[in-house]
Amino acid sequence: MNILRPKRMIISSILLWSASLFTLFVLVYMTYQSLRPKKELLSSTFGWPKALNFDNYRKLFVEAGFFTYLLNSVLILVGSLAVVIILSTMVAYGIGRFQFRFKRGLLIYFLIGLMFPLQLGIVPIFLLIRDLGLLNSQWSVVLVLAAGLSMPVFLLTTFFEKLPKDLYESAKIDGANEWTTFYRIMFPLASPVTFSVCIIMSVQIWNQFFVPIIFLQSESNKTIPLMIVKFTNNMMFNFDLAMSGSVMATVPLLILFFFFSGKVMDGVASGGIKG
Repeated sequence: MNILRPKRMIISSILLWSASLFTLFVLVYMTYQSLRPKKELLSSTFGWPKALNFDNYRKLFVEAGFFTYLLNSVLILVGSLAVVIILSTMVAYGIGRFQFRFKRGLLIYFLIGLMFPLQLGIVPIFLLIRDLGLLNSQWSVVLVLAAGLSMPVFLLTTFFEKLPKDLYESAKIDGANEWTTFYRIMFPLASPVTFSVCIIMSVQIWNQFFVPIIFLQSESNKTIPLMIVKFTNNMMFNFDLAMSGSVMATVPLLILFFFFSGKVMDGVASGGIKG
């Protein structure tokens, strides 16, 4: 058993390093391709740029209307995160704090959501959004994405269940009601896990393609992933704009990774083993 463990660690390290190097290669390739003119890009796929050319970025911001897509992506991200954090923390606190008859069944219900993709239920969801009059609105995407509470509820419920019962009793002795206990004590204590949920969900929402393409029809409401697809899905083959747009879409995610990756791991660990 002890002999097999180092071998497994070596294999895991090799796989992780291979995946990391491949990801780094893709990022580097995408960046230098974004610095090449369109004719040069189409003529040779792997050629190096003859000189640094930022004209693709000028066209992306000035001619392609990148800021409109960026604003739509940010609005959907902020709105979805706000709904997810408010609902998931309250639901997880209720499941983790109280004992009731269908507690286990309710938790299993949320866990089942991790097993089935959104695509399975997209038809009734589309009909519901249409009947509500929210089709072709950012709110339609916000509501659909905010319904993905399974992972946040699971992490936060685990955290609240591991908290010592003395915390609840002390708050009750001090005269705090349930809302005060949740808002003033438990929610701040859960901030590491909440922060991790925000980062993980931000990556998922920012890269979301399926939901926006279903519910957003007008160009003025579309997000950055839809913009990139538009550049590669027409007869003009604007791969120069697609590459520069992909670089700009990746920048926020890289910033999140470099500054908050450690906090994400700490938050996930707190949600899984605290107590």
